[in-house]
Amino acid sequence: MAIWVPGTITSRIQPDLALAIDRGVTLSIGEESFEWQITANDQTLPTDQTNLIIDVALALDPMLVPHELTLNTTVTPSVGLGASLAATILGIELAETLSQQPITLTRKLNMAAFFEPNQAAIQASLFGGCLVYARPNNIINFGTELVQGAIYVPDQVVETPVDPTPCTQGVSARSVMNAMMNADGAWLQQHFPLRSQVTAGYYPHAEMVSRAVLAAGGFTTFVSANGPALVCLALTEHEDFFPRLQQQLTAGTVAPFHLSRRGVTQV
Repeated sequence: MAIWVPGTITSRIQPDLALAIDRGVTLSIGEESFEWQITANDQTLPTDQTNLIIDVALALDPMLVPHELTLNTTVTPSVGLGASLAATILGIELAETLSQQPITLTRKLNMAAFFEPNQAAIQASLFGGCLVYARPNNIINFGTELVQGAIYVPDQVVETPVDPTPCTQGVSARSVMNAMMNADGAWLQQHFPLRSQVTAGYYPHAEMVSRAVLAAGGFTTFVSANGPALVCLALTEHEDFFPRLQQQLTAGTVAPFHLSRRGVTQV
C-alpha cells in the first residue's frame, strides 16, 4: 500500500492561511526488513532510520518492525512547500498502518504540531483544501477550482530570502484568502505586498518574477513559508498562463500546480 500527502503553501506573515496543492509526497510500504530502508527519487533525502518519516513513526511506536519503503516526491525539500510537514504526516500514518492501531485525530494533531507548529498547514495536509485557521473548531475552507498556480524557485538563492521575524500583516488571513480566491490582484498588491514578505536582498529578483506573472496573465505573486519558493497565481481559465510564464522565467525552475481538496490519502 501507499500513502500520499499534499504539499502546502503557507505565509510567514499570514500564519493562519494554508493551501494544499496537488504536488506532494507518496510513501509506498514494502516488505519487512532487517533494518529500515528507503528508496527515494530525491537523492538528498536520508535512506535509513535518520529519515524524518521514520523518526516520527518510531516516536509514536518504538516497537515498529522495520520495512522497505519507497518515497516519491514532487515537492522540492527546503524551499517552503511543506516537504518536512508532509514527512511528519507520513510518519504518523506509517506508524498507524504498521501498528494496526488507530491513532486519534487529537494525537495526530499534537504529534504533527510538535514537529511542525503551523496549525493551518497541518489541517491542510490532513484534510486538503485552502483554509484559514482561526482556532480549533473554527476552520474556514475555500474552493479550489477557479485558481491555478506555478511554483518558481531561482537557480541562485540569496542567503536570507525571508525575514526570520516578520511582522504579521494588519489585514486578516481570511481577507487575504478571499482576495486570492476572487483573483483580486489589486487588493493583494495593496494589502499583501510582496515587498513586505521578502528581504531587501531577494526583493529585486522576486519583483521581476511578479512582473512576469502579471505579463503572463496572472494576478499575484507571494513567497511560501521560509522561501525561496514564489507562488504565482492565475485564474484557471487562462490556459496559456503556465507556458507563457515558463518562457519568461529562465533564471530558475517553474513547476505548475493546482489547488487540491485532497488531504492525506491511501493510494
